Amino acid sequence: MIKEVLFIGKSSWIAQLFVMIIAYFTPIHEIIHVMLVFLVIDTISGIWASLKKKEKFESGKLRKTVYKFLWYTVAVMLAWMMEKTFKLGWANLASITGGFICFVELKSIFENITRITDEPVFLKILKIIKRIGSKHIDEINEDEKSTLNNNGKS
Repeated sequence: MIKEVLFIGKSSWIAQLFVMIIAYFTPIHEIIHVMLVFLVIDTISGIWASLKKKEKFESGKLRKTVYKFLWYTVAVMLAWMMEKTFKLGWANLASITGGFICFVELKSIFENITRITDEPVFLKILKIIKRIGSKHIDEINEDEKSTLNNNGKS
C-alpha cells in the first residue's frame, strides 16, 4: 500500500534511499525552515536596501543566496549527524549551528534595515547584544579562574 502511494517499486532503490534520508533528517526540519525564513528576509531586505540606495542589482548575488542556503543546510545536517553518531545529545549541535547561522543572518537584516531607514537603531541593538554577551563571557572567565584557584589550594 505505502509503496504504491510513494511510487516506490522494487527496482527504485534510489527513491527508497531518498525516503530514508528524508526520514533521518526529519527532526531538524524546523531548524532548516527557520534558517530559510531568515535567509529570505535577509535577501528581501538586501534587495530593498540596494534599490533604495540606487545601487546596481546583480543576479549573481541571488545565486550566492542559494549557495548559502545549501551550505547552511549541509552544516546543520553534519552537526545533526555528529550529534547522533557520537551520542552528543547534551550538546544539541544542530540547534547551536542553526542558531548561529540565524544570528549571522539577523545581523545582516539589521544592517539592511539601517540602510533602508537611515536610522542606526538596529546597529545600536547589535552593540547592546555584543556588550551583554561580552559581559557574560567575562563572568564565565572569572568563574573559571576562581575555580582553578580554589582547586590549586587544596
